[in-house]
Amino acid sequence: MLFYTPSCGSTQDLVPLCARQAGGKHPAALLTFHQTQGRGQQNRPWEAEPGKNLAMSVWLPLKNPKPEFFPLLNMGLTVACLKALNQHPSDIQIKWPNDLRHNGAKLAGLLMEVQGDTQSGKALCMGIGVNANQTNFENLPQPATSLLNISGQTHNLMDLARSILNHLQNAFTAWEKQPDDVMFMQDYNNLTEGKNGLWEAETQTGQIITGEILGVDPQGRLLFHSDNRVQAFHHGMIRLKRNLSNK
Repeated sequence: MLFYTPSCGSTQDLVPLCARQAGGKHPAALLTFHQTQGRGQQNRPWEAEPGKNLAMSVWLPLKNPKPEFFPLLNMGLTVACLKALNQHPSDIQIKWPNDLRHNGAKLAGLLMEVQGDTQSGKALCMGIGVNANQTNFENLPQPATSLLNISGQTHNLMDLARSILNHLQNAFTAWEKQPDDVMFMQDYNNLTEGKNGLWEAETQTGQIITGEILGVDPQGRLLFHSDNRVQAFHHGMIRLKRNLSNK
């Protein structure tokens, strides 16, 4: 079921209530065009101009939750969002783990959170923020862009939401049928920004390192070649700062 509100704090906080209203056993989504307390990875604030961008959270019940397959689901859903947006501009890529970027500027951010327990049932709560019709992105900590900036066309936010949901539904259905399908990982790696290129990164201890992105493994870990060795980093262990290959 699809729910809409003109304004809210965070769709990620409210979509579980919507899911319960829908019976709790089926996918549900909440969308708004004005989010006042949006958040991204590691609780970073998500800034968006009211009425010009899409904020949405999708609740996907996990009927047979096996944590070892969750990273493949995350990859499949990330690729699905990219394909939905790629119908408008082109050349969108994934910055590990869940940012969608165009020419090094952030276009959309995804937040994946597994909620619930084994007794009440687990679900993937997926937050999606898309810069759609905003054109001014001054005073942000990183470069950003929008569908309007890229394509020169204003986009209907409700149509955009429907396109994303259709692609997500197809990917989720495919994952439910075959949760260990490494095709999700292969598609993700093919669309990874700066793969086989040089990056500057910061570890969780604050160390700045440079190295080459080799891809992502089935556990969702970033394979990073630095100092003549390959290390596998889980999300939170390392943050990609700059794509040095673009210099």
